[in-house]
Amino acid sequence: MTNETPEPAEHEEPEGHREPEEHEARAVDRLIFFSDAVTAIAITLLAIDLPVPAGATVPAFWSSVRHNDLRYLAFLISFVSIAAAWGHHHDVFQYAKRADSRLRSLTMFWLMMIVLIPFATKLLTSNRGSTVAANALGWGFYALVQVLITGALFVMRRHMIAHHLLEPGSESREGRDWDWRAYGPLLGFGLSIPVFFVTPDAWVLWIVLPPLVARFRRLPRRAQSGPGGQLTAGRRRNVR
Repeated sequence: MTNETPEPAEHEEPEGHREPEEHEARAVDRLIFFSDAVTAIAITLLAIDLPVPAGATVPAFWSSVRHNDLRYLAFLISFVSIAAAWGHHHDVFQYAKRADSRLRSLTMFWLMMIVLIPFATKLLTSNRGSTVAANALGWGFYALVQVLITGALFVMRRHMIAHHLLEPGSESREGRDWDWRAYGPLLGFGLSIPVFFVTPDAWVLWIVLPPLVARFRRLPRRAQSGPGGQLTAGRRRNVR
């Protein structure tokens, strides 16, 4: 009897070829899991210092709530901002297949800004009733943290595209839309920093500018479409 050596399957990849890809995938997973954990801790820390309303009667209870209304509002703003930052981080890493040292460094910088949000949130309420300049330092620092968070994600995405850290063909998947979603917070928080030295109501830019940028983004699409959402003749020729 002769011992026949089984032939490998036609489409089976060599084991040595799969191992580097598996190691790279695990490295990306570790980076994502670590980022998720730190973000979860930061968003939890927001609630630790929330004041508990006190009062033996209903009017006294609501008076205590109104006394701390700014702290509750600051908590809500920061909770939404961290949730939005985590969502954008998920979009950036959705198609990541590899991670290099530069991407890890950018991620650590992004996480440093995330964990600063609870501290920056306290600054929003600690200078209540202060001068415009003192108020601008606290609120301006909060806005700066938000700018750096969005900016770090923007740089991360550009780095991943430039160094081919994404799955092939995924660079254009909602990529341009993500860029426009980043422009809103960058403009809203960025422009508010100098305006805070003029008026304490510069926080309105945080709410107004992002939706305006998103609306401006939709204008070119409408211009390219005819009545009823149909593509114009020139657009159809480009598509063909």
